Amino acid sequence: MSCILITGTSHGLGNDLTKYYLDKGHIVYGCSRSVPTLSHSNYKHFILDIRNPLDVSAMFSDIRKMGNPIEILINNAGISQTSLTIATPDEVATNIIQTNLLGTYFVTRAALKDMLRSNYGRIVNFSSINLPQGSIGSAVYNASKAGIEGLTVALSREFGRANITINTIGLSLVSNSGMLKELSERASLTKREQLIKGEILNIEEIIHAIDFITSPISKNITCQKIYFGGA
Repeated sequence: MSCILITGTSHGLGNDLTKYYLDKGHIVYGCSRSVPTLSHSNYKHFILDIRNPLDVSAMFSDIRKMGNPIEILINNAGISQTSLTIATPDEVATNIIQTNLLGTYFVTRAALKDMLRSNYGRIVNFSSINLPQGSIGSAVYNASKAGIEGLTVALSREFGRANITINTIGLSLVSNSGMLKELSERASLTKREQLIKGEILNIEEIIHAIDFITSPISKNITCQKIYFGGA
């Protein structure tokens, strides 16, 4: 049994991951800006904005008081983009960077402090196949994911001597995800045709990758990127 923190658990992939790990008997902490959509004896939900470092610090303080240190962090929370650069409002661009990049940074920084104390941790960041493809209509989103990949590399080296691994999974189109719902059928087909493997991902595939890189015996697998769909 592990203690897992998953960000962005109110819907989509984050919600699916939460249900899976609860079914497997793990203790799961989740957070989002909205009320929880599930209830379970092993689940604790925090309503907060990961863009606010004070909110993030308060969550980790509460988690420490519960006595179950986080062993696995899955940075799932994020905002997608399906608009050309000249048509993307400033506030939308700012929100994407603050949520995807700074939000991931604030949560990861707080988790690393606790993981150092216990000399154990597994961190999974989500990037996107859009980044190596240079997908049109997602310039700011791609920039935020490039920042996450850079963050993964830097932190992997910074904490390489501790029993902490930090890896990135680059997702393509995911079933029941916000990005897939925002795309038209034609846009979805175009994206899939650009991939080596164009099938829409299901939750089991993503969980398989997460379980592999977060396994206790994967202690030497860090600073790696796994792109679904081929890049």
